[in-house]
Amino acid sequence: MSSNSDLAILRGSQEISAVRKEGKSFSNQYIVLVVRPNDLGMSRYAVIATRSVGGAVERNRCKRRIRSRVAKIAPAIIKGNDFLIIARVGLLAGTPTAVDEAVEQIFSRAGLLSANE
Repeated sequence: MSSNSDLAILRGSQEISAVRKEGKSFSNQYIVLVVRPNDLGMSRYAVIATRSVGGAVERNRCKRRIRSRVAKIAPAIIKGNDFLIIARVGLLAGTPTAVDEAVEQIFSRAGLLSANE
């Protein structure tokens, strides 16, 4: 993420728990997106893949797929939010094009993408 200084990794279980509890949730067949405004001049995010997705290899593959999609749309993401992306079981079975569209669509539905994309 060094190319985009406006998007940082959300670290710390307390911060992640706060986003999960207080944030607004959006979902589709591949991911769940939980968004909470922050008072920072940037957006932060975390990616979660639970054991329901599969073993360690599958969970890491899910997280890599999600991070690459977020990196693609990072310049269009509106600053000032913390968001949590939770992988769903269907993510690994989805085609790259379908996953791209689903990620972009859910960020758009959450109001996180700027119009000048």
